[in-house]
Order: sequence, then structure tokens, then C-alpha cells
Amino acid sequence: MKKLGFTLVEMIVVIVITGILCAGTFVSLKHLYQRVAKSKALSELSFDSQIVVDQISALLYDRVPNSIYGYKKNQTNKTKINNIINDDYKILEWSGTLNEALKAGYYSGFVDMDDSNKSNNKIRTYNINVLGIRDILEKKFDINDETKLGVIFAGAFDTGEDINISNIDSISVDCVVLSNKPNEIYEKYYIVDSSYVIARGEDINCSDTNETNTLYLIYNYRPWNNNEKICSGSVAILSKEAKGFEVGIVNDSIYFNLTLSRHINGVEQNVTISKQKVVL
Repeated sequence: MKKLGFTLVEMIVVIVITGILCAGTFVSLKHLYQRVAKSKALSELSFDSQIVVDQISALLYDRVPNSIYGYKKNQTNKTKINNIINDDYKILEWSGTLNEALKAGYYSGFVDMDDSNKSNNKIRTYNINVLGIRDILEKKFDINDETKLGVIFAGAFDTGEDINISNIDSISVDCVVLSNKPNEIYEKYYIVDSSYVIARGEDINCSDTNETNTLYLIYNYRPWNNNEKICSGSVAILSKEAKGFEVGIVNDSIYFNLTLSRHINGVEQNVTISKQKVVL
């Protein structure tokens, strides 16, 4: 009778086959994990990028139409958005209106041309609710000083020209007094409450924007008020995974392109998604 059992060779063969099967299973599971992780990251980045572009669009909605500028990396010389012809501009800046006060009826935005005089810096306008304006400023920026505000006249084509922005010296129920003489007075004006800047930390040099791939929003700074600089404003983070941000113009509409990228452990290439938005 034969003895029941395994020879050494048989045991070695079984061990080798088992090892091969285990290695194959491990590789298959690894690839499965990578596919699941990539799919999850792609879905999350798509959702996050959509939130960011929607936030930027909402902020741009309350802009003065002709106040959009672009900057090149780490530069201070700004260029009108209409003159941007390529994607070298990584920094977006614009002036925002006090639209909440306009919607609430706290000011009309229209000028009595017959009773206004640019020689004494006075604009005659009616039904200004100074307390209401202060209340909005306090809720929005934690300030209640209306002299922080500026005035931009709409101009001949209702687009605004922020190079002629005037700082407000005082406001009463029927009059706005400017701190400097306006170049021209038009029948419509915008009250501007803040300038805004969007840029990646790699492209702008401020002490609070030192994370390279983070997309920042800078707000609550007013260049018309004692020549305040960008870095004097408040800083908020829009995304910590921004690989790229470019701005430009197409058919008189502003567009911006946002690229988010995420590293996944065990995966050689980052998961990357780009999203573009056009704002009329």
C-alpha cells in the first residue's frame, strides 16, 4: 500500500502556484482600488470645480461692467480685460457694486443733472438711506463707514469706467459729496463697495497667499481709498487643489478656466479636471 501524503516537490509546486494566484489577485485588487479611487476623485473634483466656478460667476454678476482687469504672474501692472488676447493672465480683478443696497432701494443710482455740479464735487440724487447702507456694509464687510465707498459713473454706454472712480466724502438723504472732482458726471452711477481679486498662491505675492496650488479670493480692499493695495484685503480660500487658473475674453464675454488636480496614493498620475465658464 502507498503512503498517503505529499512529496517535497509536490509541496513546492503547490506553494509556487498559490503564490502566483495570490500575486495575480493582489494586482487585480490593486487595479480595482485605483479605478475606484480615480472615479471617486474625478467625481469629487467635478463637483468642487463646479462650486468654485459658480461662486466666481456669482461674484462677477455684481461687477461694474468695465472694471475687469487681468494681471500676469507676480506683476502689479493690470490690463483691461478687453485687451487680453492670450491665457498669460493668471490674476483676475474687478470692482463690485453695492447691489444689495440698490435692490433694497437704499439709493436710486440716478443723478439730477440739472442740480449737480462737478466743480464742487456734489452729486444731487434722492432718497438715500444712509443707515441702511451702513447696515449692509457692517454685515458684508464688518465696517459701517460709508466713506469707504466709491462712485463710478456709468458713462455713455452704461459700462462704467473705473479709472475715474471717486471716493465718497459724505452722503446725505439727497446728496453725495465726492472727495475728488470727477472727470464727467453722467445720469447714472454705481456705488462700489470693494475690489476683488482671484489668483493662485503661485501667481500672487501676499503674506496670506503662500500656498502654491491654492486658489484665493481677495476682497474688502479699495484701491480708490488712499491707494489701498491688493494684499491689504481679506483672504478666503476657494480651492486647495487648483493646478491652473486663466482668464480672458471671447466675443465681449469674460471666460475663465479652472483646473483642479488631486494626488492619489499608489497612482502615478494625478487625477485632473478642467472646467471653463463664460460670464456675460
